[in-house]
Amino acid sequence: MNAKWLILFVLLATWSCTAQQTDPPTEQAPPGDGAMTADRLGELLKSVDSTAQNQGSVWQFEFQQRSMVVVYDENADRIRIVTPIAPQSALDADTMLRLLQANYDSALDARYALAQEVVWGVFLHPLSPLDKEQLASAIFQVYSIAETFGSTYTSGLFTFGGGDSAAQNRKLFEELQKRLNPST
Repeated sequence: MNAKWLILFVLLATWSCTAQQTDPPTEQAPPGDGAMTADRLGELLKSVDSTAQNQGSVWQFEFQQRSMVVVYDENADRIRIVTPIAPQSALDADTMLRLLQANYDSALDARYALAQEVVWGVFLHPLSPLDKEQLASAIFQVYSIAETFGSTYTSGLFTFGGGDSAAQNRKLFEELQKRLNPST
């Protein structure tokens, strides 16, 4: 594990512990009810990436060559899946506007966020009710918003109606068509 990830693990683990100390406890599903547990989460993440590494309440793994981190807290009943996307310095006013628009209609359960001068893809959820299909969806959505940063800003699944992303994507498509058909 390189030093960059170790520092990230320490920061995220501290972040998780701080949340545990300040957040009121939430009601958890009984363990026999198919609740997501630390052990089950670990098994599932190892099935996504057999080289996934665990350090306390933090897992680091790769999905499609993208490094991702899962931080969980069983006491606070929370999970966070994150991936770094770009330095904050990559954000101009237009890009920031697109991030906010995407958070409304095309990022869905994943979100763009800023912390520690980095643009992140983030998924937040209660831990215990999360099932393996929701975990798969969360990983895919975080991966997708990271991969589409700078282009379509989408989680790759659906778009919530009434937002601006569909029009923005239509503009992109029309620009592509013009480039392919310069005489039109």
